[in-house]
Amino acid sequence: MSVQLNVRTTPVLMDELDKVVNEGLFRNRTEAVNEGIRLLVRRYSAIKIGERIERLSEKGVGKPSVTEALFEARKEDD
Repeated sequence: MSVQLNVRTTPVLMDELDKVVNEGLFRNRTEAVNEGIRLLVRRYSAIKIGERIERLSEKGVGKPSVTEALFEARKEDD
């Protein structure tokens, strides 16, 4: 299933999008935009994990491992 998303952007961004499609990096604009959305979501997920690591560090735990931070994050989310 897919959902349609109507987006306004600048001509410069549209030209850049078309360049990556025309270079063969993506089959079409939709594929390129979907990859951009995936990257954006991953970026903000990584930022949230980093913030949780910092909070744990500030609590005096020292620098926790990523595994510890993820475990703590899951506990916070529950």
